[in-house]
Amino acid sequence: MLSNENKDFNILLVEDNPGDQIMVSDNLHEEFPRLDLDVANNFKEAKISLNNPSKSYKIILLDLSLPDIDHNTLLKEILLLAPNIPIIILTGKDDIHTAIQSLTLGCTDYLLKDDLNSKRLRKSITYAFERKHIDKQLGLSVKRYQQLFQLNPQPIWVINSKTGDFLEINNSALDKYGYSKTEFLNMKIQDIDLNYDKEKLIFHLSKDEVLKNENLNQHKLKSGQKIQVKLYGNFIDYQGIEAVLLMAIDLSETESYIRQIEIQNQQLKDIAWEQSHLVRAPLTRMMGIINRIEEKYLIHINEIDEECAFLLKNALSSSHEIDEVIKSIVKKTSNGKK
Repeated sequence: MLSNENKDFNILLVEDNPGDQIMVSDNLHEEFPRLDLDVANNFKEAKISLNNPSKSYKIILLDLSLPDIDHNTLLKEILLLAPNIPIIILTGKDDIHTAIQSLTLGCTDYLLKDDLNSKRLRKSITYAFERKHIDKQLGLSVKRYQQLFQLNPQPIWVINSKTGDFLEINNSALDKYGYSKTEFLNMKIQDIDLNYDKEKLIFHLSKDEVLKNENLNQHKLKSGQKIQVKLYGNFIDYQGIEAVLLMAIDLSETESYIRQIEIQNQQLKDIAWEQSHLVRAPLTRMMGIINRIEEKYLIHINEIDEECAFLLKNALSSSHEIDEVIKSIVKKTSNGKK
């Protein structure tokens, strides 16, 4: 990766000691022949370089002992100026406290000048690139997760597995339950789940890893309305807290919808059955009359003019078609039974 970037491989060295500047420069050019190195002698020059829009630094090599700023403020300021650029600390002091502080704040490595050589410097820079790439991928993954969490049409919460406190809530839960996010964050799952059983929940999750609760839980909305939901969930680590990700599927509307469909279907069956019999009664009489006419027609076929014969023939055919249609309706609405 580094070999492909040598052409535009810009590094900012923030160092006030001329001897250390030469030493670091020599080590860098030994490993990166086509390197473009800028040197800042103090924080003021470093700030100017980092604010220069024509520069795009890949790495910052930072000495913590500068004449115009203390090292604590320096770290914070550089991280604000260059939040996306890997920072490697170069120092002459073997101070474990400072090293931990630097890495905790976001620096990628901490190197002692007395132990520095070209190979070690290259290794540290390679590591810095790899870590930055991983951090970027993790950031994208977190962003995608947050989008999926918020855009899911089902209510989802993250709750503390021990206390039941709400830790995170998606927009669907806010819309469905009527509480604001602030209200949710001051509540527990027990406040909305009338059947919540922590031990049972933990048991299911420990056994199956993913909760697939076959029982319905009764949830209470802010309006006081109660709904029947089925819960799905799994254990997650949320900012260092043992938590559970829970999704609620509201089955109240589904069951109500199914009942309405069943009622409507029954009504349609009753209507179809009644109407088919009401229509079929006069049709049966009409069929008897038409059959009698048909017999007369066959006897006196030569005495009827062509137009009347055509109309009579179509009347007979249409009456038979209507009879078959009614039979079909009765059969379909009675599940195949006449």
